[in-house]
Order: sequence, then C-alpha cells, then structure tokens
Amino acid sequence: MSIVFVTGRDPSTPKASGLYAFFSALLTRSHPNWSLLGPGLGEGLRYISAADPTEFIDVYANLNDSSVSLDSLGVPHEVRLYSPITTLGSAPSGPHSLFVVTVETKDTDEARDEFYRCNEEEHVHLLAKIPGFIRSRRYQLEKYTGTTSKPHTYLTLYEVESPKFVEEQGLVDSTMTPWFKKVVEEAVVGMTKGVWVLQS
Repeated sequence: MSIVFVTGRDPSTPKASGLYAFFSALLTRSHPNWSLLGPGLGEGLRYISAADPTEFIDVYANLNDSSVSLDSLGVPHEVRLYSPITTLGSAPSGPHSLFVVTVETKDTDEARDEFYRCNEEEHVHLLAKIPGFIRSRRYQLEKYTGTTSKPHTYLTLYEVESPKFVEEQGLVDSTMTPWFKKVVEEAVVGMTKGVWVLQS
C-alpha cells in the first residue's frame, strides 16, 4: 500500500503559515479540503521530531493511488506520494517511534540494483536483530509538491519501540559492513536520517 507523506512546522515558528493546524484538521478529517485529496486517503498518524519539536510529519495510508490529488490543498506544504517496495515485520500495536531514512542513488541501473540488493539481502536483516525493531517499510517516490527541490527517491520508515533505537551499537555495526560501505561510496549520492516520536 502506498503512503502520503507530509512535512511541516508548528505554528510557533514563522514558517508555519497555519500549516500545523491545517494538517491537524486533515488528520481528523474535519477540514473541508479533506475530500480534495481523494476518497482513497486513509487515516493518518502524526510524528514529532525528536531533535526539533517544532517539526512534524504526517503519514497517511493511501488506499487508492489514483485518487490522491497533491495539488488541491491550496496552502504552503510539502506532500509526497510513495509507492511500496518491501516490508519486513508486523505493524506496531501501540506507541512507537520512527527512524526515517531517505536515500538518493546515482542515476544508473547498476547503482539502483546494488543499493536494492544490499538493503534487501543484508542491511534490513541486521537492523531487524536490534532490540526495539518492529517493522521496516521501504518506498519509492512517485510524485511530490510544495518544494522546488526534488526529495530523495527512496524512503525507509523503521518503526521502533523508542528513539533510543538509534543509540544501539547494532545500528552502527549495520553501516560498517564491507558491502554497505561499498554501496554508500559507489552508489549513494544523498542521504538523510531522523527520529520521530508518535504524537499521543
């Protein structure tokens, strides 16, 4: 199932322009623009940045890819639609956090294939052994709006028990294998990482 991924800031910051309240209303389906996104948009979850509490992301299940219109919201926003690649693990049953990783590879089939194989055959299985791991979901960017620069093509959402997951030695070890280091050096041209906590 694909997802709609929204990024924004709390209204206490000048960049917000009502964005936080707007998407809060969308989360509860109480905003009149809800229907403009399309009937296929499922329930959403909000996460707050562990590093900067003014930043938030909303993650919606997209039940029908063709029904979502990203350009119909009418407010400053950054919204991305991702299609699924792979999933490992089961959905969390309670409070959890997100370890979010985005990656851009070189624009060659060889680079994309090597990145994919390393993740699927080695990296994600090492992460799955780390205490606190719940589920990994990998996605590929389909379309986006609200930004002039293209977001990274690949998004991975690691659902974990707490933000302390990123302090585990196993996470460091998973990035130090010969294969992973080779992929980062030869195939990857951009990467971001962040930890987000489910809003209660």
